[in-house]
Amino acid sequence: MKLATFSVNGETKFGANCNNCLVDLPGLANTIEQNAKFPKTLLEFLQAGDDAKNAAVTLLEKAQSGKTLEDMKSKKLAFPEADVTFLPPVQQPEKIICLGLNYRAHVQEMGRELPKYPTLFAKYANTLIGHKQPIVLPKISNMVDFEAEMAIVIGTTCKEVSHEDALRCIAGYTIFNDVSVRDFQNRTLQFLQGKTFDGAGPIGPYLVTSDEVVNPDNLTIELRLNGEVMQHANTSDFIFDVRTTINYITQIMTLKPGDIISTGTPSGVGAARNPQVFLKAGDQLQIALEKVGMLENHVVAGNSEAKSVAALATFNHA
Repeated sequence: MKLATFSVNGETKFGANCNNCLVDLPGLANTIEQNAKFPKTLLEFLQAGDDAKNAAVTLLEKAQSGKTLEDMKSKKLAFPEADVTFLPPVQQPEKIICLGLNYRAHVQEMGRELPKYPTLFAKYANTLIGHKQPIVLPKISNMVDFEAEMAIVIGTTCKEVSHEDALRCIAGYTIFNDVSVRDFQNRTLQFLQGKTFDGAGPIGPYLVTSDEVVNPDNLTIELRLNGEVMQHANTSDFIFDVRTTINYITQIMTLKPGDIISTGTPSGVGAARNPQVFLKAGDQLQIALEKVGMLENHVVAGNSEAKSVAALATFNHA
């Protein structure tokens, strides 16, 4: 399934893609099966586990016929993709954990040795914006960079997960852009202040359930800036694959449904280029991830002319 959180006429809804329409799953459950207890948000859906997933599959099977879908449109239970505003699939995750330096080619372009352990840092829910929503450049920096990433969404509470069981903890996959304010990122050895600006985490449009992605460690990912390919790689270049990542993180902390793990970015980011390339107002970004879809965002200026407050003396990219 392709699950999404979206709004129509200012009302937030949760649903699934059916023939390029967004089906309001809670509304459909209440109408067809008089099931008012069906989860109302994607996070609640993940927390409800397999029973909710099985119920959603049954609902979508009933919605597959063209006649039924047209009837749902007339009853405002299904909406064409073009008529909705996509929101972050999980709007208030408890945790957003990001990996840095996780593609071999990227580490090589930086002239570094391969890390022995995953490089972890955090982002927060304030960073999340949806598909086709604008990336607003902060007025205090003109060193804003892009980072195409595959993100994992956790589907069950898990702690100290074995390598073998790791994939069973995953609800699905989505696309993430780890937008980074490089001058702030490089002020200190810690990445956090350059990673947590408001709106610096475009994500979506869909959470694609794990049954549709057999091998997350062999997916093509590509970022295009104004139509030009800037990043192109395959997740087979991971230093720490998905199983290893979940195994490692769950030795440190308990993961819960809706938690997001973003798996790092490949080579080709703007700050590593010569000359460097940073985002500017009017830019268009597209990130395509095999089997998952495409995330699109445009860039707009902040309230005043952006000025860097610090020189990027050295590139300490995450």
